[in-house]
Amino acid sequence: MEAGHPLTRTLELLAEGVIEFAGFRVAAVSLVADGVLHTVAVVGDDDAAAQLVDQRTPVALLERELAPAEQWGALRFLPADRSGGHLAGHLWTSGAPPLAGADAWDPRDLICGLLRDSAGRLRGVLWVDLPTNGRRPDAAQRATLQMYVRLAERALVTALERDDLEVRVEREHAVAEYRRTLIDVLSHELRGTAAAIAHTVDALRAEPELGAAVEAGLDVVHGGAERLRSVVDDMSALAKLGRADVPLRALPADLAALARESIALHSAEAHGRGVAVDLDATGETVVDGDPEDLGRMIDNLVSNAIKYSEPEGRVVVRVAAEPDGVVLSVSDVGIGIDPADREHVFEEFFRSRSLAVRRRPGAGLGLAIAQRVATLHGGVIRVDSTPGAGTTFTVALPRPGVVRSVG
Repeated sequence: MEAGHPLTRTLELLAEGVIEFAGFRVAAVSLVADGVLHTVAVVGDDDAAAQLVDQRTPVALLERELAPAEQWGALRFLPADRSGGHLAGHLWTSGAPPLAGADAWDPRDLICGLLRDSAGRLRGVLWVDLPTNGRRPDAAQRATLQMYVRLAERALVTALERDDLEVRVEREHAVAEYRRTLIDVLSHELRGTAAAIAHTVDALRAEPELGAAVEAGLDVVHGGAERLRSVVDDMSALAKLGRADVPLRALPADLAALARESIALHSAEAHGRGVAVDLDATGETVVDGDPEDLGRMIDNLVSNAIKYSEPEGRVVVRVAAEPDGVVLSVSDVGIGIDPADREHVFEEFFRSRSLAVRRRPGAGLGLAIAQRVATLHGGVIRVDSTPGAGTTFTVALPRPGVVRSVG
């Protein structure tokens, strides 16, 4: 394990404090990784630093060596006569002769502080050697050492947790980039497949005297190809919206006009399900953004509302100017969303286990796209729903001039 420079310097400062205020000539700090102690900071003696820096010591050996040690809180003191020799070759020993007396420090004595995190896991060790007075620590010196152990523990755990977070974030970014690449590849391949199916259907329809059964079969195949193409389009949109290197276009976009176009686009779908769709637009409804992305967001919300409505249902699309922006809402009186599903509806590929939902086609991408579009345009989206009574999705977008650019 390589300690980064800021962490190493922090640990060196703590070791220097022990030397200055706790009355020892040498101090060192080791970190735990994969069951091994890695010594990363040694101060007070050049020979000790040369021997100990980058020293690797199995934690199991330390535990065996400290088994008979005296426990002073987080400190462990092992007199030379109790040593089991488990750390032979892993410790630095001063050549200074000991003083006379029962409390004289023996160069083979061992004292260290165990640095643990909030879960009790060992994350590091603070070592000290060569007390300046040549004596084993008394009560006052132990209290000072305890204070430095606590300081080192907090500093070490904070730094390691920050490093762990950075690693997790980097890993999540790598996974997200892999997923985007995978979606790009899949959407490209599936788009070609859908186009080939559609062309084949068109070619077969041109043949004379196909018969009613064949025509019906071709209609089914054509409908499947269109559904596949719709999923591919959503996958491509999701991949594009997740790319940091694709800048957000900031053009004047009238949400009311986009809503009107979306309602017209889905009129056949609504008519087929016996669902009425109405638009209520008031005030100046222009925002800055990408009209294509905003249109796709509205399309997905309108299509969703129609799809989850019951026959003779009603969908209302409202676009209203607010003092600080424009608010779009899409409401239906359909099947609603179970409370357990509500916090997941914006997740990619999420599909409720509800049979009423499963009976309706979908890949679980539309709402994820809607949320991503809203977020990229500096807005927010929320959902309010009552099972069996309907659902309302509300998007609030800022006024022109305050849209956040991405890239």
